[in-house]
Amino acid sequence: MFSRTCLAFANETPSDQANLDRVCCWISFGGNVGDVKATFDAALALLSLHCHIQLGQRSGLYTTAPMGSSAGRPFINSVCELTTKLSPLRLLNVLQCVENQLGRVRDIRWGPRTLDLDILTYGQYVHDEPDLIVPHPALTYRRFVLDPLAEVATDWRHPVSEMSARQLVARLEPRPLRVALPEISPSQLDKLSGQLRTRFPEVKLVHADVEQSDVLRVRTSSPATEGERAVIDLRRSPGDLLEQLTSTLTAALDAPQRLSDW
Repeated sequence: MFSRTCLAFANETPSDQANLDRVCCWISFGGNVGDVKATFDAALALLSLHCHIQLGQRSGLYTTAPMGSSAGRPFINSVCELTTKLSPLRLLNVLQCVENQLGRVRDIRWGPRTLDLDILTYGQYVHDEPDLIVPHPALTYRRFVLDPLAEVATDWRHPVSEMSARQLVARLEPRPLRVALPEISPSQLDKLSGQLRTRFPEVKLVHADVEQSDVLRVRTSSPATEGERAVIDLRRSPGDLLEQLTSTLTAALDAPQRLSDW
């Protein structure tokens, strides 16, 4: 159960949201410590207690490669639909409260974890602030959320690109996977290509002036321009550029394996 403080906060109804319409959201679940399925079930039970959250359909459970050198063993991932009258930031606070209640420890960024709950989308809302980016900035290239989403959210479209989950997955499937980095110099691009070639032979880094529609464009410091499709946003990723790209390409190239229904 929630602690008294957490449960009281979760069911708080601020006056500024009392008249909000319900919004359909997609939330990702991930974990690789302990009995992950039992933790997911406990998280759903806690979320169902909230008076402004209604749970919807959810995908099966998928096993996925760990992302980052400190992530530990493979993860289990899934996605769940919910509707809520909470604002995006208040929903985020509730999700973090559930994580904490179920043993989440934030001592290593992208480290092993009992439970990771992320807001993937909040209706058609687009928000880019230090505390929260919606849609999730990694949604366009992380197979461990796109594949579960494609399983159940057949009518879903990305709020910015208007692409379906299956279309976003399809962009990651051509080989070689062509990735453009418009914010680095050609010499730095050549160096990165050499560093990544052994681990990711199916990836080809290309120069920024390449405009083909099948090229995934990477942003390292500036936000995507309006209408830029399936951009890879590294602005909040930990580590140097080589570590960021290694983690990103792992998530983009790994094809999750479906374990079971949830």
